Amino acid sequence: MTATGLPVDQRQIIDLITTLVAAGQPWCENSLDGPARPPEEVRIAEPVARLLREWGFDVTLVGRTPTRPNVIAMRRFGSGPVLMLNDHLDTYPSGPPSRWTVCSESPYRAVELGGRVYARGTSDTRANLAALLTAAKRVAADPPESGTLLVVLTVDEERNGVDGSCYLLENNFIAPDASITVEPTAWTEDGRWGIALATAQTGHALLDITARGVASHIWRPDTGVNPAKFLVDALADVTAVPVADWPISIVGLDAGEAGMAQFTPIEARARVAAVNIGPDVDSADVLIAFHQRLAALAPAGIEVSVEYVPGPTFVAGTLPVAVAHPLVQAIDAAYADVVGEDVRHYTKPAFNDTIRFRHAGIPAVTFGPGDDGWAVYDESIRVEATVTAVHILENAIRRFLT
Repeated sequence: MTATGLPVDQRQIIDLITTLVAAGQPWCENSLDGPARPPEEVRIAEPVARLLREWGFDVTLVGRTPTRPNVIAMRRFGSGPVLMLNDHLDTYPSGPPSRWTVCSESPYRAVELGGRVYARGTSDTRANLAALLTAAKRVAADPPESGTLLVVLTVDEERNGVDGSCYLLENNFIAPDASITVEPTAWTEDGRWGIALATAQTGHALLDITARGVASHIWRPDTGVNPAKFLVDALADVTAVPVADWPISIVGLDAGEAGMAQFTPIEARARVAAVNIGPDVDSADVLIAFHQRLAALAPAGIEVSVEYVPGPTFVAGTLPVAVAHPLVQAIDAAYADVVGEDVRHYTKPAFNDTIRFRHAGIPAVTFGPGDDGWAVYDESIRVEATVTAVHILENAIRRFLT
């Protein structure tokens, strides 16, 4: 129970998740290395904006382009602090529908099974958005006497926020006193589960590595220097012992040319994602560190280059929000009130808009019911966690605003 005196209706939450999952898809897909189609988050921004207006919020839609509007909704209750609730409107791509087993009809047609809801965007982030919206609706229905609640829903989060959070900050559309991004922070351990509080986040980089060697005929490999073999060996090395403690995921490999199978390749390429990048690292540091490591591994005859994948593909991490900050204190108290346990604090190893807000000096944290781990297919979220998150968010909002 929370300040409204009413429990959250689980059926209403499931229905809202189902509606949000289908809204705007697949036009809202957005890939870090370039979307397959130009995203059009307007297809979900407009229906969500209508809901917020119905609940008494003043709503505006702003963006670099009409098809990619960010939603800014404000409800002022009285003098006092401004708290922002944030989530995003795009999702990452679903991939081929044939690879989905639970959602066999469509990745965007939600399926309830075993206390979970399955579909693309459930954990990241349509169900988190459902929790945010429900908490905002409940606060607006029984308003506090002070403070302002700001709901900011962004585009382009899956591509590091250039048209979303970055655009809003660059143009001074938002300046809250504190922010909660309602994104996946849930955990499961030994049959138990909970929702953690991320007070800091690590950054990441998406890199293209190119090795050039000396081609040879396949019958005489001793006469050449194979860049594909070098990359395989070098990537194994930097996977086993990460460069500067930045673990990598290899997301692409390419070598050879059509019609040239009698010869070893003259060039080989790899695309890697480096993660766990801290707040004190700049983009040049990453390029230098990877190039030095790979060049040291290269035999004579191999030249190595490292560059960023085009686009906003480097993001530094953030410093933590202090435990004593009123926002952290409000969430700590709300979690203990609703769950009866202390909330876990941690550093989230992934990008979301919290990072952009922290870089702009806003005290921002991440807290949401999605699983803190990303399913490639058969993505899902625990319904009970979503309901619990609504209670905690409402409780925390009221504590902070008063």
